[in-house]
Amino acid sequence: MKNWKKVLAVVLVAALAVAFAACSGGNKAAAVKTGLAVTGTIEDVKDTTLTIDVVAAAVTVDADGKIVDIKIDEAQTKPDLAKASADYGVDLRTKYEKQGDYAMKDTSASIPGGIGKEWFEQADAFMNWAKGKTAADVRAAVNAEGKTDDAELKAGCTITIAAIAETVAKAVDNAADLGATSADKLALNIKTEKYYESNETNLQYDSNVAAVTTDADGKITSCLIDAAQGKCAMADGKFTVEAGTITSKKDLKEDYNMKAVSAQMGVIPNGGEWFEQAAAYENWAKGKTAADIKAAVDGEGKAGDAELKAGCTISISSIAETVAAAAQA
Repeated sequence: MKNWKKVLAVVLVAALAVAFAACSGGNKAAAVKTGLAVTGTIEDVKDTTLTIDVVAAAVTVDADGKIVDIKIDEAQTKPDLAKASADYGVDLRTKYEKQGDYAMKDTSASIPGGIGKEWFEQADAFMNWAKGKTAADVRAAVNAEGKTDDAELKAGCTITIAAIAETVAKAVDNAADLGATSADKLALNIKTEKYYESNETNLQYDSNVAAVTTDADGKITSCLIDAAQGKCAMADGKFTVEAGTITSKKDLKEDYNMKAVSAQMGVIPNGGEWFEQAAAYENWAKGKTAADIKAAVDGEGKAGDAELKAGCTISISSIAETVAAAAQA
């Protein structure tokens, strides 16, 4: 009888151990892919005004290609040459950062079927709707007018979503296993600034973009960066640039054409294109905190960290500022 009790006790202990292991495994955060996409346009070109739009989307995606988390934002830069003395009257905040200052609530309320919501509120509605969707689902939600007929989405988002949806879908398509989990926090940051060498023949605004996931300790588990350059040709005080699309630095790949210049520096063997140096930065950033990111920038705005410098010799001050802001969002 005693032997049977011992056997039963052993069986119960083993069963409890298996159950505990199963529960622990069930609570473990799943691996997710991280994706970033940046698209842009120059439009509404007049003699002295135009609009530069840069849309960015960051996502985490599960094994089935469904969006786990998502962040979207848009940098809309509207220089006015008549306001040159006031830095062209440009507000460099993103649409999401402007919150109520974007001032579209009244317009939203006045249109047929309007909902009276600001841009950031409608962006929030889009992000909530997109969770659990695939790239195909997101693309399919856009109608012929660039808006949506999806009843659930339309209830909270009546803005034109064509560019947003395509950028989100592209981010899902781009997503890769970089070390993030479903428990990590996803953040997106866009920093736009006037190019320091802008002159009477080219007024340029650069938007640096960072998508970052961080763990509970604030350490980066995945990092993706990109940049879009809005180059606006000018002559005799008027814009001569044609409306069209902006291809991001990462999407340009070899067409960004900096490898030869990089090779001349003699640091990276055979030189490195922008997208290759960006990849080196992204890999280096993993495991770092926002403070680590900031500390790696030297007095000339380049990498002061020896490991980082071996693969990344481009100016990183704006990149670091963007990544650090995302890491501590």
